[in-house]
Amino acid sequence: MFETIENIFEVCLGCAITIVEIIGALIILYYVIKALVFLLQKKHNACRGSLTMGITTGLNFLLASEVLKTIIAPGWKEIGMTCAILLMRAGMSLLVHWENKLEVENGEPGNK
Repeated sequence: MFETIENIFEVCLGCAITIVEIIGALIILYYVIKALVFLLQKKHNACRGSLTMGITTGLNFLLASEVLKTIIAPGWKEIGMTCAILLMRAGMSLLVHWENKLEVENGEPGNK
């Protein structure tokens, strides 16, 4: 009985992981297209802001899917992937914060 429940849980969690990964990829794709439109319109600040926001948001979804993967198969490979995505997310946050701070110091408008 417990094996049946465990199998159902794994199937449901597998579907949830796939959905969350697709959402993350679509978010990144949407913001890349949006940034490309801004770039073609010569709006470089908006392009940069859109791209960083999209990558950061997409990475949050991908991190969530990796955390869900560690529930199903808690192996070293999954834990390593989760750590790598977490480090990428932290690095992106630091870069965005640093970039915004430099823009404020230089008197350039923010990416809002």
